[in-house]
Amino acid sequence: MVAPSIKVDGLSTNFWVLFSTITAASMAYVASTSLNVALPAIQVELDARGADLIWIPNSYVLVQASLIVVTGSMGDHFGRNRVCLWGILLFALASVFCGVATTTNVIIAGRVAQGVGSSMIVPNSLAITSAYFSRRGQGWAFGVWAGFTVLMAGVAPFFAGVVTDMGMWRLIFFIHIPLGVMAAFAIIRFVPESYDKDAVRRMSLVGALLIIVGLGGLCFGFIESSTFGFGNVIIIAPILIGLLAIARFLHDERNDKHAILPLRLFRSRTFSAANVITLVFHGVIQPAVLYLPLNLIQAQGYSATFTGLATVPMILVATVVSYVVGPRLDRHGPRLILTIGLICSALSLVLLSNVGLTGGESDYFSTFFPAVLLLGVGFGMVFAPLTLAAMGSAPENNAGIASGVNNTVVRTGQVLVVGILGGLAISWFGQNLVNDPYIQSLPPETQSQLAANAGDLAETSIPDSLSEEERIGVSLVIRRSFANMFSVLMAIAAVFCLFASLVAWFMIDDGEIKARRKRDIEGELNPQAGQLEAN
Repeated sequence: MVAPSIKVDGLSTNFWVLFSTITAASMAYVASTSLNVALPAIQVELDARGADLIWIPNSYVLVQASLIVVTGSMGDHFGRNRVCLWGILLFALASVFCGVATTTNVIIAGRVAQGVGSSMIVPNSLAITSAYFSRRGQGWAFGVWAGFTVLMAGVAPFFAGVVTDMGMWRLIFFIHIPLGVMAAFAIIRFVPESYDKDAVRRMSLVGALLIIVGLGGLCFGFIESSTFGFGNVIIIAPILIGLLAIARFLHDERNDKHAILPLRLFRSRTFSAANVITLVFHGVIQPAVLYLPLNLIQAQGYSATFTGLATVPMILVATVVSYVVGPRLDRHGPRLILTIGLICSALSLVLLSNVGLTGGESDYFSTFFPAVLLLGVGFGMVFAPLTLAAMGSAPENNAGIASGVNNTVVRTGQVLVVGILGGLAISWFGQNLVNDPYIQSLPPETQSQLAANAGDLAETSIPDSLSEEERIGVSLVIRRSFANMFSVLMAIAAVFCLFASLVAWFMIDDGEIKARRKRDIEGELNPQAGQLEAN
């Protein structure tokens, strides 16, 4: 049952629900977006290997993606507030652990713990919002939730750039502590508990292990595919084990054996379509999020601080647009706005694909700025409608698992696409580099050394045997090769965004979401009717 909006210390419960869930989710999103800016500084101070730098972000993503379906279902079974609070506590402790680390192994261990905590926070914070606003204002609430989480996640790289340039990268971890304290206080003091009233208070340990092994195996395989290649047994084995575990889980879950994932959710065309769009959109956007800062810093020559500032317009526009479209979602549904947002995102990616190598920070406003601004419009018109399509088409009682599924699809899409395109990106970069006429004019042993080091992309080391003039020439070719590789990635992403816009237009059903809201209200007034529908 959704609690009425009441005044608490001068503020309504609506405010506290959104404040607590946005603040809690921001811990996880800030942890995802801020750290890439600080990785070069961490590498220098802690003498980190290249493999360590890969696993500092990847360990977090791997653990989160593996657990998020289970932790979302846990919220439905045992209380979303309760599970979210445990996640906040674990995440905060892990952040302290990372912040005082003196080796990269300690940071990686802390990131694993952060991944566990974030898997408990993200699906349940969204489920709390969805359940509380399920009877009215759900589109508006998702607009506010999406807008401010995007704002927090987007401002984080700028903050990270500033503190990193000041030599205080550890503050990137400590910033989670005040966020966690505020979120936990608001949830405990003001937010009503919610859970699936029809669910039995049990979950199968075997089912949880199957889905964790399944998702973990797939994510590990795709994360490491760019390092070992898809033909390596280190990649083939976990992917096959993951597929077998998921197949067994789904087979058992058809009979509700594990009581984790109600497969009836996928009978909804809108729910299924929303998750397909989520897979595609978040998958192809991830290379832009990952490689754009690297492009600006390593290829274009931007400072870390300016790189953080360069993305601020996108974040501000996305926040404002999300807030503006939210109320319109309640009146008109997500289909049209979502379609337009995906088209805007595709156009912005086309603009990014045509930038190439620039003259540096002075060229920002005539090169990257228009694309970044349009991408912000696209983000703002995609996040809230896509969230409403996924959550609004699922019953209120299943808000936790619906959020868990959708967030799992987000992570799976990111890991899958980065795994595939990451390997291709290294190949494209290497080909651009070694086939460049200037590189081919150099001695064969120099060409061989550059080809061997091309896996480091824009950080490809330049042989010491070259003269200063030759080193400058090679550096220019490396930067140009990275910019060309980035252009190809953005063009591919644009094509897939257009595909996602077609799925949105032809598959998302606004009427289904309105009918679902009506059935939830009727089920609340008549619990027996709601139970019949669930069965």
